[in-house]
Amino acid sequence: MDSAPMIAPDMAHGADRAAAPPEAPASAAVLAESPAPRWRRLPEERPRQLIEAAFEVFSDTGLEGARLDEIARRAGVSKGTIYLYFTSKEELFRAVVEAKVISVIEAAEQDAERRAHEELPGVDDLRRYMTMQWNHLRSPTYLAMYRLVHAELHHFPDLMRFYGNEVVERSLRLTASLIARGIARGDFVAADPLVTARLVTSLLLTHALWYERRTLFDSSMSDCADTVRDSVIEFALRSLVPPHGAATPPTVPDA
Repeated sequence: MDSAPMIAPDMAHGADRAAAPPEAPASAAVLAESPAPRWRRLPEERPRQLIEAAFEVFSDTGLEGARLDEIARRAGVSKGTIYLYFTSKEELFRAVVEAKVISVIEAAEQDAERRAHEELPGVDDLRRYMTMQWNHLRSPTYLAMYRLVHAELHHFPDLMRFYGNEVVERSLRLTASLIARGIARGDFVAADPLVTARLVTSLLLTHALWYERRTLFDSSMSDCADTVRDSVIEFALRSLVPPHGAATPPTVPDA
């Protein structure tokens, strides 16, 4: 263990004051040698330290090349400490995804739920969410995760399914729910919410990545990121809004 032992200081000097019994009972010996409860021995911030260190190592070496020894070194703990929290490198990767990506989706879900009672126009509702999405897609954290997932996760089928279910599908469901809400209010044209969510998401993701690599793919893309973001979002919203004066039935098609 990397942390200091929780056993009391050496009490050998007490032998001068009181003689020890000839032989302590076995049960007493076990109690004396038992470590303190896990919740007392391990700092609460340790999982976070391990997750941050793992994210750094995964980003630098990839998932397949990552070593627990290096993760432990960067976290400032022993390798054995990792196993107190995570049974494997794969479980640690799941924790990284939860901390770095799923937490962002959860925050967006909570924001959407709060705003559901505000009766905002569908355009404003979806614009706000797409702006949050764009900012996340362009963050260094997401870009590092994107490279890692697309370069290596096909070697780990269980993790691929986990990422697909908890990140990709969950994000699409949230986008689809906002689109469906706008359709139900008559703000958007009637369309399949999930299919439309895929189109909107792919539009955002493609341009976010394209902008990040603009010097490689399109040297003419000299606009600032905010200009590109606004252009993409407004293009998507215009495709959803019914023609001026046309009525849209407030019904949601089956997904």
